[in-house]
Amino acid sequence: MMLSRISKTNLGQQAWRNTGLRHNSRIISSIFPRRQVHMETFQPISDIFITLHETSGIPWLFMVPMMTLTLRSLVTLPLSIWQRKRIVKQQELRKIVQATTPILQLRLAAQTLQKKKQQGNAIAGELAMLSSPTSKASLVLTPEQIKQMAIKETRKRQKKLFKKYNVPLWKNVVLPLVQIPLWVTISMGIRNLVDRRFFEVGEQWAKDFDIDGIDLSGPLDPLPMLVPIVLGTFSLLNVEFNGKMMLNKDTNLVGIKTYTDESTTLAQSMRSIMNVSRMGCIFMMGVSSQTSILLALYWISSQFFSLVQNMILDKVWPYQR
Repeated sequence: MMLSRISKTNLGQQAWRNTGLRHNSRIISSIFPRRQVHMETFQPISDIFITLHETSGIPWLFMVPMMTLTLRSLVTLPLSIWQRKRIVKQQELRKIVQATTPILQLRLAAQTLQKKKQQGNAIAGELAMLSSPTSKASLVLTPEQIKQMAIKETRKRQKKLFKKYNVPLWKNVVLPLVQIPLWVTISMGIRNLVDRRFFEVGEQWAKDFDIDGIDLSGPLDPLPMLVPIVLGTFSLLNVEFNGKMMLNKDTNLVGIKTYTDESTTLAQSMRSIMNVSRMGCIFMMGVSSQTSILLALYWISSQFFSLVQNMILDKVWPYQR
């Protein structure tokens, strides 16, 4: 009799709990309909994390960094190696093509000078040129026209050479097209995993996300600036290292410093990209101070992997302009 009462009581509590969960889910879905759609979209990613956690028994504090390093090693690392080797080959071919630009300019200048001499020797032709400025412009090239024609011909030869060695420029966008959606998908999956605390309550769920009294599903309240500082440090190191790598020259290998014109289009573009990247790092620092510890762990481990990866690739396949 007593056992039947206890079982009825447990069943009643379980039914009440399930009813409460469904009620909470309906309330939250009605208040946050967009969040509910996002949760359903990235639910498979969260389910993968939960399955791996339940199967391996690894705590969430170590599970997220391990998954990040594994995923980056299997997906983005091969693409990064492939891209680095391709970019190095493009730089080697670009140096060969750029060496022909002065020769093309000299040839065009010589042709223009020859045409001028022919016009000076032919009086009738000179009178025709004076009476028709458009025909004169078509025969005699200005220095600016010579420069533009040489650049256009150099680009045409570079495109043919890249195609011959199977290193076209369009392949350089493959890595960002894979890496950025992957980063967003995993971030939203972890966010979805953390947001499940609104729908699921219980001691086991709270215990899984609790490490020495610290809730991994929320910000690091005891040390609120620790996560932004660590993330910002790795992010800025990545940005500065990549910027320095992109500006390296062959002469730097032998200790020769050359003059760098800061007014060129390339220098101004690189400076703008660096400034935007630094501002992005500062923005991510602010976001990480309010996000969950698990999501911040994913960002930190991803930045750490990128930094180590770029340093190793720069040693094996150095990028030199």
